[in-house]
Amino acid sequence: SREEVQDYIDDLEGDAEAIEEQAQKFFSSLDTEKRQVRASVVSDKKRPKTFWEDPEGPLRETQRELKRKYESWYTRSENLVSAYLPGRLEEFEEARSEIKEYFDLEKPSAGLGWENAFNGFVDLFDEQRHLLNSVPGRIESARLEAWQQISRRVEKEEIQQARELFDEDFVRASGVVAAVALERHLLTLCKNSEEVEVYRPNHGISRLAQTLHEADVIDKTTWNDLKALASIRETCAHAEEPKKPAVRRLINDSEDFIRRNPLH
Repeated sequence: SREEVQDYIDDLEGDAEAIEEQAQKFFSSLDTEKRQVRASVVSDKKRPKTFWEDPEGPLRETQRELKRKYESWYTRSENLVSAYLPGRLEEFEEARSEIKEYFDLEKPSAGLGWENAFNGFVDLFDEQRHLLNSVPGRIESARLEAWQQISRRVEKEEIQQARELFDEDFVRASGVVAAVALERHLLTLCKNSEEVEVYRPNHGISRLAQTLHEADVIDKTTWNDLKALASIRETCAHAEEPKKPAVRRLINDSEDFIRRNPLH
């Protein structure tokens, strides 16, 4: 579920903060040295250039631990990116390759100072963390897409079933089935709308239509039409015998509303 994935990402984010803190400690503790190097491949002249001193002792252990922690974080994070953002996996992997060069002191120029090296690492690490934190949104989007696909298919089948029942003179049953298709579509419209804040899955046609109208998703005329269909639906669900013209209207108008208000 999205909630479980979010909890997992929260744990990874805590580890990421610890990695960033340790990275700052590592880079800020680095020393530099100047060496004479050839000015160019065609010249024997030499000029001084700044290099990182090789980490030793406790600093070397900090470097090794930093690499271990980052690789552990990357492995656990890569699983989520691969599963939910496969199109961004290459980007995620490329950032890791560059970060390894920073940890090995191959990428940053020592002459620019440790702050430059640390900030370069942070920029790359932030790219990975931003990708990781976008996963829950992708899960919700995929869930909504799946819901929409199911709703579209089921609604089409239910409207067709309602017509078949009506043709066989199962008038009451046909009205109930058509109403269920309409309710499902209204519910999905509520799910899709950013303007709708509160609704319940057990709300019927009239209540869902009111919610959509209050959120300016449908106009007043459509709201009134839907209230009339809700009244026909109530007749089908109770002892009163529904009239065929009214049920025919419920089926036709439900199909028309679903067609005119597609799921996006």
